[in-house]
Parts: sequence; structure tokens; C-alpha cells
Amino acid sequence: MEGIDIGTDADDLTPRSELVKKFPFVKLSAGIGPWGLREGTIGWEKQVEILSDQLDTHKVVAIGEIGLDNHWDYGTKESQEALLEAQIELANNRNLPVIFHDREADDQFIRLLRKHSFAKRSIFHCFQGSEELAKLAIHKDFFISFAGPLTYKANKNMQEIFANIPIEHILLETDSPYLSPNPMRGKSNTPLNMQYIYRYAAELRNMELDDLILQVRTNFQTFLQG
Repeated sequence: MEGIDIGTDADDLTPRSELVKKFPFVKLSAGIGPWGLREGTIGWEKQVEILSDQLDTHKVVAIGEIGLDNHWDYGTKESQEALLEAQIELANNRNLPVIFHDREADDQFIRLLRKHSFAKRSIFHCFQGSEELAKLAIHKDFFISFAGPLTYKANKNMQEIFANIPIEHILLETDSPYLSPNPMRGKSNTPLNMQYIYRYAAELRNMELDDLILQVRTNFQTFLQG
């Protein structure tokens, strides 16, 4: 099993590095999500400075997760976009890909992605966006990663997107400890639940399970190799 332990805050890289150093198959990313703008936090410019300093001493494979979230009250749309764009610039300066968080912000992302270029092939993590956003992500040569919600009966549009995008752009993930797939929905999520996501995903793609596992592994290695 291989994967990425995803960063969420400016100063979480050092403790996470200690936790995963015994597991070389677990890579690290680092980034500041839109929750970095919640009330009571230090200014986002200072947070980006702290993040950049940590990148000088720790190896990461990507900047992220970073992005936009209009579901929760994380600052203004303008401040979220400013934080996101500062980290896209940081990723490009360090020749790193980006891992994106998108929640109810498809139109903003479409506008921003159209005006930016990226140093490396990036990822939309836990994708729950529109077909238009998926097409733009593929046009940018991004990977699109799906998690437990892919298995939920109500997510017909997501399942249709997953079934029809080029297989070379697909990744699968847990988003642990959240969003457990069926039949574990409502319980804390762990990597052990990937089996349910893979089985359901193979059915949607009308593929043999082993073939899907091999393809996703190949896609992930392609991402790591840049």
C-alpha cells in the first residue's frame, strides 16, 4: 500500500514527519487549507512564510491540501483565493504539484484554473465537483481522486463522471478519518476501507478489480515521478 499523508496547516509538517518516518511508502504533502483563515488564526501571509520555512527542512511530494471552501465560514472568497494563489506560486517556485480541496466552489476554481499554469501534474482530492470542472482538470492534465462518497447511492452525477473520465487520470483515496464508504458509512474511516471503494469503483468502470488496482498504482507512481 502506498499513499500520501496530507497536510492541512502551516506548522504541521514537523510532527507528521516524525510519525511517518518509519513508513517509507507514506509520502508527505504540506499546505494551508481555507480553514487557515478561520477567526483567531494568524495572518495568512505569515502562515505561508511558516510553511515555506518548513519546506526547507522536510521533503514533500506536493503542496496541499489547499483550496476553496464555501460550505464553512472560512474568511471571505477573496481571502481564500489570495491564500490559494500564494500557495500555487509557492508550488511552482519549488517545482511541486498541488493537491486541491474544492467544496462548493466550482465556479471559482474554473476561473482560477483557466488563468494559472502549474509546474507539475496536480490532483483534485476527494472530488465532488461538476462535470465542467472535471473536464477542465483533465485538460490541465490533472489527476482526479475519488473517496468514500463515490459509493453513496445519491451521488449519481459523481459516479457518472468517474465512469467516463480517462482511466489514466483516476486516483482513489480514503480522506481518512472522514467520509467512510458504504457499508462503513457513519463510522470512523481508515485505510482498511479502501477495499470497498476499489470494489465499487471497479464495478462502475466495468473492470476487473486487479486491473483497476494496477492502473491506480501506475497513476500514483506517475504523479510521484512528475
